[in-house]
Amino acid sequence: MIDDLNKAIEAYHQKWHKLVDVRANKLFFCDYKPTALGWKTKDRAEYDHLFAELHDLCDIIVDVWMDERWIAKMHLKEPLAGGIQIIKLMQRRPNSTDAVGLDHVDWYSPRTFRDGEAILKEESDLKWTHEENGAKWISIWFDGTEAKLRDDTVIDSCIRELKAAKQQVLSN
Repeated sequence: MIDDLNKAIEAYHQKWHKLVDVRANKLFFCDYKPTALGWKTKDRAEYDHLFAELHDLCDIIVDVWMDERWIAKMHLKEPLAGGIQIIKLMQRRPNSTDAVGLDHVDWYSPRTFRDGEAILKEESDLKWTHEENGAKWISIWFDGTEAKLRDDTVIDSCIRELKAAKQQVLSN
């Protein structure tokens, strides 16, 4: 599995570098650090199989039920290609026909929301939107894939989810 992840990351990075090479503001894009990859599975059986395969390679795993599917946020003991240390293992949503495998890469920069929208508006050929599901990010779609530009990490999302669960426990 690790070989498959690393090959997918390398192919993704080639697409990312092609995207960045034609940007007017290359410095903005180069400021981002890849922190996580989203890997989509076709069903629960594949999710469970990959979860078990990756389990012993991790030191922290947070598995959450969100949007009618399981999503595991897995911190690897050893980084993948490009220094990526987090895998978001995701079941495909019910009735979805989304492609499986590498779905997206999360990119971190504290400048995402301070400068991002204005810079992206100058890049008229980019398809991008603001997204949110407890966390906020800017999605850029390019060459059959997605980049999620964030000013936090998946670890921050885990902290918020666990704090919400703590409040629910304490309020009952």
